[in-house]
Amino acid sequence: MTLKHLISAAASAALCMTLVGCYGQSAPISSGSTSTPAPTATPTPTPTPLPSSNCAASQVLAQVHNLLAGQDFEAHYLTIGDKFTLSVWLVDPQIDPATPLSGVAAAGRQAVGLGLSISYRLVDQIPCVRMVFDQVNPMIVDRRFQHWYKDFLPVDAFVGLHDPTTDELVAAVKATGTALEEPRVTVPPAVHTPTAGSCGWSDARAAIQAYFGAEANTAAYLIIGAGLVGGNPRPTIPEDVGVEVQWTVGGAAGAADPLVRERISHVAEALACLWPAIDSLEAFVVDPSGRTIVYAVVPGSIIRARTIPLPPGSVRLYRMSHQAQP
Repeated sequence: MTLKHLISAAASAALCMTLVGCYGQSAPISSGSTSTPAPTATPTPTPTPLPSSNCAASQVLAQVHNLLAGQDFEAHYLTIGDKFTLSVWLVDPQIDPATPLSGVAAAGRQAVGLGLSISYRLVDQIPCVRMVFDQVNPMIVDRRFQHWYKDFLPVDAFVGLHDPTTDELVAAVKATGTALEEPRVTVPPAVHTPTAGSCGWSDARAAIQAYFGAEANTAAYLIIGAGLVGGNPRPTIPEDVGVEVQWTVGGAAGAADPLVRERISHVAEALACLWPAIDSLEAFVVDPSGRTIVYAVVPGSIIRARTIPLPPGSVRLYRMSHQAQP
């Protein structure tokens, strides 16, 4: 997710210029088409009849994990603006992380096709998605976790389709009045030699997951080159390196500022060694229903300096108003 998109969502809902509603403090805040069939990992079965009741976001999340089993992905749910959102971060192993300029357009179409296909499959094969969520947020990256496509797609766009092509998926989304986001249009940067003592995303991610433990509706993912926090904070580095995490708290007490900052410090400690070096950390704190109640941003410079625990004032933390919720 980008802060630019979140501002737009908040503005459209007449909310404050921060993530999902009015917080305790304000802050400056994240298509080509082809006639080939949309990529799918398995044949699409006949859609299951829409359930009449008893749908829950937690139930959907378990089904998403079953549907995407065997792939490198993260899935979670939260509110973005006034939309209840199912987010899926997915690694596409077929996209070359070193794609040359001549192949960027084709790789971009591949990423868009996959993002649309995954969104369609979630809606088509998990009927409760239609009952629970307003939109799907696909995020497609390559094996180096470089951004290729991310979007916010209305669930209604995919209802009633049958084995659609990518062109048909694009048309269905546009028919709802939603403009698709453009995929990557630039060549991924060259790989640089990691610095001594650095760690890769797999190690950092494992440390974060171990810290979160078996908590429900948690996530941790890396996206390079997506401008997650308003662009690249280090002009000398080709593309920004952003990490997003989410965890669930049982109530207001678990979302108290000191506890949020303490958890962010633990996450930041796991990211201090990350290579490529981190530029921004975003944290989303949700309640058991998936309502976003706290949003926080930590500049990568603080994390790279390995200043743990994080010093006072280093975490930009925004608390949300409940009036913004669906």
